[in-house]
Amino acid sequence: MIEREHTYRAALYCRLSSDDSNLGESGSIQTQRALLTQYCHENNFPIYDIYVDDGCTGTNFNRPEFTRMIKDLEAHRANLVIVKDLSRFGREYAQMGMYIENDFEDWNIRFISISENIDTLNGSNGILMPLTNVINSQYAKECSRKTKQAHRALAKEGKYIGSRPPFGYIKDPENRHHLIIDEEAAETVRYIFKMFCDGIGYVRMTKILREEKIINPQAYFNRNNPDYYKTDYWRQDFDWHATSIRAILNNPIYLGQTVFGRTKRKGSQKKKTIHTDESEWIVVENTHEPIITKETWDLAHDIMKNRRRETKHGETHMFAGLVKCEGCGSALNVSYDARKGKFTGFSCWVYKNYGKDRCTSHAIGYKTLYNIVLNDIRKKAEFVTTQKSRYLALLESKMEENIQQDVKKLQGELKRITNRKNQIDKISQKLYEDRALEKIPEDRYLSLSTVYDEEYTQLTSRKEEIESLLTEIETNKENIQFFTQLIEKYSDIQELNARILNELIEKIVVSEKEIINGEKYQCVHIYYKFVGLMSV
Repeated sequence: MIEREHTYRAALYCRLSSDDSNLGESGSIQTQRALLTQYCHENNFPIYDIYVDDGCTGTNFNRPEFTRMIKDLEAHRANLVIVKDLSRFGREYAQMGMYIENDFEDWNIRFISISENIDTLNGSNGILMPLTNVINSQYAKECSRKTKQAHRALAKEGKYIGSRPPFGYIKDPENRHHLIIDEEAAETVRYIFKMFCDGIGYVRMTKILREEKIINPQAYFNRNNPDYYKTDYWRQDFDWHATSIRAILNNPIYLGQTVFGRTKRKGSQKKKTIHTDESEWIVVENTHEPIITKETWDLAHDIMKNRRRETKHGETHMFAGLVKCEGCGSALNVSYDARKGKFTGFSCWVYKNYGKDRCTSHAIGYKTLYNIVLNDIRKKAEFVTTQKSRYLALLESKMEENIQQDVKKLQGELKRITNRKNQIDKISQKLYEDRALEKIPEDRYLSLSTVYDEEYTQLTSRKEEIESLLTEIETNKENIQFFTQLIEKYSDIQELNARILNELIEKIVVSEKEIINGEKYQCVHIYYKFVGLMSV
């Protein structure tokens, strides 16, 4: 029971969430503030402070102003809490009860909810308050369910449903579910993709963006929406971080796609955000104008997959993820001379870590590999430029030879898989009959069935892979045409960079050095995208 005090210091709490938009003027912050102030005036309650959370959900009590109020109550700066109704205080029953029935009583805090006529001073409506809390809690869950359903329906139609537009876009004034390019911010997005494709790592990129005084996404939003936040944002205008850059590079919105469901809330109070499996996403193509091309996106993500590691100076080497060991198939690690500030060479990762029992060094100088690759690209680009028809004929001939070998091999494997699946079907049928006739015990049947079921599943998966590969092979002539157009761009190439390498090359395989007739030789096999290993 709350003891009566001669003097009260009232904390007035107001809240409005985005889910409450259907309440109209009666649920607005202004209305709540006026009602609570008038109530205090009529009852002679001095107001200590007014706490307002605008746009905060009732199911989560981690609200800025609510947290500030709780700190003031715990410090005994106020001893009376007044709300318009219980739903303004919160919509999660268990935690509401903890505050009102436990903490407030321990701190000698009086609580009043005007609409429900709840006043903890006299202990009235002891049945009503828990019931109201349960109703509010269920209402919140139902609202959440309906909101999710509505959002999924809009997402499937390709409509943007975020409260804030992504950096690089603004909401269409005539349709809030449609995005249009904000050219000023879009230039920064393109710049970030260009730098990354050119081999500039996250650390160095943040430094460049800061030095060039390019405004970061949050500061840009604040500048264009000055009334959105009540307090100044802590980050400086040009304070870029790697997380912001990664978020931009991984956002398919810049491809003109609308993607819904990449993350979801988990936990009793939906406090934890988790990433969902890509199979759960809703992806709609061509919902708005893209900022970057598909080629740029693919190139950037090829570089990401190659696990480009930066030095402490924010540098990455252009060959990252491309150079492989012919002996064991692992990556060749690059050596970096910190004193000279340059990359010096490559050697096998397995050999370096496990010794000669597992592999050999397959070492090659950085400059040596650089020149080999540069000259090979020049050679092919020059051939395409001067003798295009002959080059195409040679590529097609070479590829046809490779295709025939690959197709024959894959078709043979596909036939073996089909035969084995038919065998398993017969075995499974026989096992079922033996169990039915009690020729084998139940546990034996279950054990064998599990083994064959697992094998059948693996075979099915491999069959699908082979069928997919055979389909890909059929498009090889188109790939040849695309490759020639691609490499033709580099007919006057003078130097290499990460963009060129990742655009043209699938992998570079380095052999071990050999001594032949007293001379040292080392083979380097360059596998180009779309066409593979080409000697022409």
